[in-house]
Amino acid sequence: MVIKMQCPKCAGFMMYEKFMDMGESSHFYFYGWRCISCGTIVDSTILINKMYKNRQKENKHRRLKKAC
Repeated sequence: MVIKMQCPKCAGFMMYEKFMDMGESSHFYFYGWRCISCGTIVDSTILINKMYKNRQKENKHRRLKKAC
């Protein structure tokens, strides 16, 4: 089964890869998508954080509307 994914930044082709976090004392690996055109990386943690950030913006916007 082949899954094609488009880059959210440049609409380029993305490859599924194994990444290594070099900041940890023990090597931590994770899987994600990397755009071969612009280098953007997307994984499950990035997507969750973006959804959380967008939800916070929506709530702030709703509170501002109610206050006005």
